[in-house]
Amino acid sequence: MLIEGSLVSLRALETDDLPKLKEWRNKKHVRKSTREYRLLNMLNQKEWFESIHKNNPPREIMFGILDKKKKLIGVTGLTYIDWKNRNSEISIYISHEGWQERREAVEVLNHVMEYGFGELNMNRLWVEIYGNMKENIKLFEKMKFYKEGILRQKVWRNKKWWDSFIYSKLAREHHG
Repeated sequence: MLIEGSLVSLRALETDDLPKLKEWRNKKHVRKSTREYRLLNMLNQKEWFESIHKNNPPREIMFGILDKKKKLIGVTGLTYIDWKNRNSEISIYISHEGWQERREAVEVLNHVMEYGFGELNMNRLWVEIYGNMKENIKLFEKMKFYKEGILRQKVWRNKKWWDSFIYSKLAREHHG
């Protein structure tokens, strides 16, 4: 295990995880919050997995989320890593609906922030949240992320245009 907590642990993703990740990514409650607009097949999943291991330094660092029973329940990590300017986007999804309101989500985000700010010495972690994901907005506001801006009518979901919101947290705010 890379990171262990009282409710969840984070570990490196393995090729054996890919079928489960594909299944989750194709679920409606996960797809409505991601940039991916199409259904994924195993070829797409394998290409993504290979792509996150190609770059050095990495542009993405992803972890499997394990529950107390060590069962894989989701994925999290840092994407769009900008090593020069020390910032990265946080990515997170958990397999069951309503995950944003569970204590596990808060612990996962705390682990990711500790890893990003502490281990990688990032200065700024950010997240893009679509307006149709009120539960994600509530979670990141609870975690004291700062709302930086609005990208108007950025995404098309459920036959409607939605704004996208950028939230961030700085290292000094996390440690502060």
